[in-house]
Amino acid sequence: MGFTGSRTLRGAASAFAMALTLAGGALGGAALIATPAAAQEYTKKFVEVYQPVATIVSTEGGDLDAARGQLEGVYAAIGSEDDRNAAGSLTLNIGTKLSDKSLQRRGLEMMLQSGKVAPEQQAQFQFFVGNLAYDANDYAAARTALQAAYDAGYREQDVRPIIAESYFGEGQNPQGIAYIEKLVAEQQAAGEPVNENLIRRALRFAYEGKDAAKSTELSALLISTNPSAESWKQGLQVVNAMVDLEPQAQLDLLRLMLVTDSLSERSEFVTYIEAADVRVMSNEVQRVLAKGLEKGIFTASDDYYSELKRLADQRAPIDAREAPGLVTEARSAAQGNAAQGAGDVQLSLADYAQAEAMYQLALEKGVTDRDRNLTRLGIAQAMQGKGAEAKATLEQVAGARAPVARMWMAYVDTKA
Repeated sequence: MGFTGSRTLRGAASAFAMALTLAGGALGGAALIATPAAAQEYTKKFVEVYQPVATIVSTEGGDLDAARGQLEGVYAAIGSEDDRNAAGSLTLNIGTKLSDKSLQRRGLEMMLQSGKVAPEQQAQFQFFVGNLAYDANDYAAARTALQAAYDAGYREQDVRPIIAESYFGEGQNPQGIAYIEKLVAEQQAAGEPVNENLIRRALRFAYEGKDAAKSTELSALLISTNPSAESWKQGLQVVNAMVDLEPQAQLDLLRLMLVTDSLSERSEFVTYIEAADVRVMSNEVQRVLAKGLEKGIFTASDDYYSELKRLADQRAPIDAREAPGLVTEARSAAQGNAAQGAGDVQLSLADYAQAEAMYQLALEKGVTDRDRNLTRLGIAQAMQGKGAEAKATLEQVAGARAPVARMWMAYVDTKA
């Protein structure tokens, strides 16, 4: 199954650093200390070492490689923070002209360290440092700088996806997933559009890490925030593949796939039909066969389809006629299992109100499989548009069926 990757800004920082230099963020060569007033801000030793290198850089056709070779001497002469800022600016200029990203980054970091970068420029500087660090696969440093840029108000583009990618770049997948979950929660709280590609990115790593619980949560999150057909298909297929469900639990997940038009594979249709059992839920099997025919999964000449349709068509009216008797028997039974069985028949007939009543009765009398009964009660309520009641019911489902209930809760969320 496909996952959408997240774009990074690898390679972009060099152009940004150049733009910063041209905009005046870096100081301009020999002119930097040309006046006596300016000279008073720098130590004498530093000026003596800095000036020849700056002259090379500012001279057209100057030997930039030679200038780069003299930078360590410039650094050794630093005696004040103004010196440090000038040395950083010079380093950035040389790095930009030579397309040397390591020098660009070092220059920017020196300027920030000096404390001489104007407050309104600090966020931008941190952004450039973060991108250059990310480009060098120095992910921890990239995170630090990009978070500093965001905290300082940088909003020309969203740096948070790059921060998330930095965790994945280091193989810290759980931390990256947790960061994305936190980010999505912040976006929701702020009323911002949720970046669905980030959720898909987190889902990919949860899926590859075989984390069924986290895959289920992220699938539900993806669907709740972006209930598109593609989200439903991907999310439900992930849960179906990741979670080991017994046939009746899988049936309830496949029911959700039918409701959301997420069934797309012949194997999904066949599994659904076999779990429903044409001898028990013939009316529901009829609906599944019709959907498979509509989507081109089956053809009228398909032996499997034609045989199942023949059996379902024979059995469907019988099941419908017998259903009221099952309801009557359930009401007089001492235990709730009969009511649960009657509820299953009503659910297959799409009589959701009657199914809800039977499942409620089953709970009152006591049933062997409470989680199964709760799941289907929640489904019956959800299909009637009773969102609050459905969520309250589904939240009680525990054990192996919990992932199925969680996905039905996501369905309820999309209908709210």
